Amino acid sequence: MIHSHFAIFFSFTVVFFLVTASNQYLSSSTAFIFSLVNKPGWGPVTFRPPGKYHSYQDATFVYYANYGPTFGTGHDIYIASYASSNTNSYSNLGHGYNPPAGHSYGTSFTRSFLAGSYSFQPDEVEVFYEST
Repeated sequence: MIHSHFAIFFSFTVVFFLVTASNQYLSSSTAFIFSLVNKPGWGPVTFRPPGKYHSYQDATFVYYANYGPTFGTGHDIYIASYASSNTNSYSNLGHGYNPPAGHSYGTSFTRSFLAGSYSFQPDEVEVFYEST
């Protein structure tokens, strides 16, 4: 879950990733991004792959050793390292996941839909996982 000012959104994937020094692009047909609180006039909405540039077989989750949680090959959601102390996190919705209905990837609307602006400083980031 990511909370940034007024916005609340989260991502889900069942893909397990190993923390290694190598970079990994992982795919999952069950991955999605859910926006609970977003742009005025919009209610809760779910975004699923594929977006404009990728299919279900492409990466839905990106693991780089020096990144925070990142969803979509175009970094539809990117949480920077030390995100609470900088504005390096950003959203780029519509590249790997579908954009909001009636809108296109790369527009100011889709880039600011999740967090209110393209770049943002999360107030809170929570990561959950299932252990077996």
